[in-house]
Amino acid sequence: MKKMIRRGAALGLALVMTVTAASASVALGWDVHKSSVPISQGTTIGKNVFWSDTYSDLRTEYYVSYTPNENVKPTVAYGNKVLSKATLSSMAQTLESQGKRVVSGLNGDWYVVATGATTGLVVTDGVVRATPYYSTSWAIGFQEDGSAFIAQTGLTTTVTFGGKSYPLTGAINKVRQVNKNGVGGLTLLTSDFASTTQNTQAGVDVVLTPVDDGTGTSALAPTIGKTVRYTVDQVLESTAPIAIPEGKAVLTMNASDDANILAALRALQPGEEVTLSVTSADERWNTATEALGGVYKIVTNGQVASGLDASRTACSAIGIKADGTLVFYAMDGSQPGYSVGANLTQVAQRLVELGCVDAISMDGGGSTTIGVTYPDKDGMQVVNKPSDGAQRSNSTAIFLTTTLQPTGQLAGYYVTPSDQMLLSGAQVQLSATGLDTSYYTTTGNQVSWSVTSGGGTVSETGMYTAGTESGFSQVTASDGTYSGTAYLTTVKTPDSISLTNESTGAAVTSLNLNPGQQVDLKASAVYRKLALTAQDSCFTWSVQGEAGTVDQNGVFTAGAKSASGTLTVSAGGKSVSIPVSVAGHVKTLENCEGNLSAFTNTSTASAQAETGLEYVHNGRQSLKLTYQAGTTGVAGLSTNLPIPSGESWIGMWVYGDGSGNTLMATVNGQSTSQILLTALDFTGWQYVMAQLPDGATSISELSVIYGGTEGKQNGTIWLDQMVTANEKIVDTAAPSVTVKVSGTQLTATVSDDVDKTIPQSNVSVTYDGADISFTWNESAGTLSAALPAADSGYHRVTVTVSDASGNLARASADIKPSAQRTSPFGDMTGHWAEPYATFLYDQGISQGTGGDVPQYQPDRNITRAEFFAMVAHWMDLDLTQYSGVELPFADKDKIPDWALNEIKAMYSLGLLQGAESASGLMCNPTATITRAEAITLLGRTQAKGYAAAELTAFTDAGQVPDWAAEYTEILVGQGVVSGSNDQIRPTGLLTRGEVAKLLYAML
Repeated sequence: MKKMIRRGAALGLALVMTVTAASASVALGWDVHKSSVPISQGTTIGKNVFWSDTYSDLRTEYYVSYTPNENVKPTVAYGNKVLSKATLSSMAQTLESQGKRVVSGLNGDWYVVATGATTGLVVTDGVVRATPYYSTSWAIGFQEDGSAFIAQTGLTTTVTFGGKSYPLTGAINKVRQVNKNGVGGLTLLTSDFASTTQNTQAGVDVVLTPVDDGTGTSALAPTIGKTVRYTVDQVLESTAPIAIPEGKAVLTMNASDDANILAALRALQPGEEVTLSVTSADERWNTATEALGGVYKIVTNGQVASGLDASRTACSAIGIKADGTLVFYAMDGSQPGYSVGANLTQVAQRLVELGCVDAISMDGGGSTTIGVTYPDKDGMQVVNKPSDGAQRSNSTAIFLTTTLQPTGQLAGYYVTPSDQMLLSGAQVQLSATGLDTSYYTTTGNQVSWSVTSGGGTVSETGMYTAGTESGFSQVTASDGTYSGTAYLTTVKTPDSISLTNESTGAAVTSLNLNPGQQVDLKASAVYRKLALTAQDSCFTWSVQGEAGTVDQNGVFTAGAKSASGTLTVSAGGKSVSIPVSVAGHVKTLENCEGNLSAFTNTSTASAQAETGLEYVHNGRQSLKLTYQAGTTGVAGLSTNLPIPSGESWIGMWVYGDGSGNTLMATVNGQSTSQILLTALDFTGWQYVMAQLPDGATSISELSVIYGGTEGKQNGTIWLDQMVTANEKIVDTAAPSVTVKVSGTQLTATVSDDVDKTIPQSNVSVTYDGADISFTWNESAGTLSAALPAADSGYHRVTVTVSDASGNLARASADIKPSAQRTSPFGDMTGHWAEPYATFLYDQGISQGTGGDVPQYQPDRNITRAEFFAMVAHWMDLDLTQYSGVELPFADKDKIPDWALNEIKAMYSLGLLQGAESASGLMCNPTATITRAEAITLLGRTQAKGYAAAELTAFTDAGQVPDWAAEYTEILVGQGVVSGSNDQIRPTGLLTRGEVAKLLYAML
């Protein structure tokens, strides 16, 4: 007998592995992919993916085909009690803990979500665990040999006591309810139901003990076709749930139900007999060892039922073929891009296509779950994707289980990967693992490989290479006696191709590279929204233009010079093209801010921080280099400036002294040499660049060599924003900054035409002028920051960015009060400058004038003293530090006491320089201030490096004084100065309202 079983198992395995793929489904759509894997004796798991033209999307189905046999048995399961819901995996683990191997599992019938109570029939091990309310309910029954039938239960369930029989209209193990329209009423609850009766209203509970009639334990529990005898333990008038003792039952009825039946229950005495009878006109139910209710009978005699639910969703069902083969079916749904689902009519049609003549639907939607235990796994795995995003806890499930143990006797091969979709030319390594007669893995023999159906080739080691045409293929591993098959789909023309960076996984839609830079790209292909297995060599790679080269593995190498071009990747007539830009980079070598520790004074040259605005090109400080070359003809300043690897050029801003001397740099590397930076034959700022020798590692000295011009041996020059670059680049363009505020969240995006990335140290965020913390994604150029919650004030948040060349850019956003704000000034209500004046008040910059209700006087022209004082407070200066400053102004005695320290601060910081007159240098504190004068002073408060805007859009641009032009251009570029009616009005007087707006906009 054992030999016959083993031979049968081996034969079944071989037959499964040579199944011919089905044709396209009329019910579901075009075939995209299909596979089949043997999982136990007479049992396979199939997966088919279809394309729906109707929805332009996928449908994905899984189905287990089971030929009834003595070694794999249908097994109905539920939680630890009938009312206990559990996931399919949890139920499987319970069965596995009982020593069973779960071959497959599928979710069961409908249930009451609130209670977990099943709606249909549940039979396990021949015992009725729950009955339906209606005898017309459909269910599927399984016989001892695994064969199945689908029928209406036709159950008649009665209890007899006191010489009279009563129908159990409340059913067995359903939550008790009052009889209404034939549903509810007298109910029998066994210890399978729950630990208690769950009753919440008053009623009569009769506790029963089953009586062994000598025919076995089955006589102690409800069984179709048999009678169970009970004796009464006690009769209770209960107002709450009572415990159901293990192995006993409770006959129960609501106290407001049928009075006659209630009276008969109350009349019962301990020791009296109660009998339970469960019968069906269909005798097949009498021998069913497992049974499970279903929702609808959807196929009868090969015909699809009419009037089925038309909802498109996930579905599960069980079908029976004419030869008795069972199909446990799951269609995923509600997941665009993976599976849009189907309605029950389509599922029924699909089951007919699969050969089923009868079928019943199970619970669908988020309940749909199907799982299998693959031969190389120790436990069941859910193979579909439940539409809830995770397994739902359901009431019941149907499993296929086996107690077969490993035999070690080879009977076939399990080939992995068992199903794959490949792009033409793609390769996949196949592996064959031996399976024994019980479908456990075992040691196999040497196998040979062959393509037994479809296209492609396979090597002697199992490396499969997809063919040139689309189609389905089967690849077989065989040792001459036993074999196994993998199912593979080849796609010639994908729907789309995309690129990613091989090292980071980030999507690539364009390339912006440095000369000579390499990037390893990975191409991916998608067909009908499904990813295809492919290697880079499956694609054709090409570059148009002079941007660089690319090899067949997607490694792109940028050219040696700045250039642009297009990278195209194609396969099967489909292609994707991305722009490629190759440009040099700039790196900051020394920005000349801070303590200038990279420079060391010598006897002939000294370095000093310079803050005078005329001698600063970027930021707030430059390097003042004073040299004395009179003795030796050379003055050298020691430096320690490391040069990043691969840099070819050095650049910097130089303020020349017109001496005709020469500025040199000593470069260390493979050898030490001097390079010419520039001849000092100019006066003012000029950008200079010099090529570095190969392998340069550092600058150790900056030297001024006397050029022989009389009286020019000694002098001073200024240096600012020293950089390196890999090609000759002059970057004077500011970065681009965009800012957005939503609630308390600030986001910003930064980009730069030259710099690929900008370090966080070059980015700042201020809130009302004070720095706040932020998160910076350097590779993406994105910023985020949490802002304080909106309050009763006006606020301004600003993002400022500097690129490697010192070019500055900023962008701001306004935050309005959380509620209507009353102006603190009595004369500002409704005035256009009210928000700005209110901001100055809140910040302590301007408190106005007057008594209890201060006045701002927005339309009055502001005096110079008032303006200087307001700016000093706006800058949040510690004015006590400037009290000892001596002012050079001839009219300093006219400075009001309340503005004296403020004006001293403005003068000390170089912001106020005064005006020459016959009487000397004048401050003119009581005079009004012009717009050009105010713009100049405000412009001097800023770091150098902001982009200057053309003033041609203003009709009075020619009236801007030369000394104010630079600052006007900068503030116009920032949007601080916008003019009015296409005019700047530089000579016009500034009002206090205009000052409030200027100061607010400058933050």
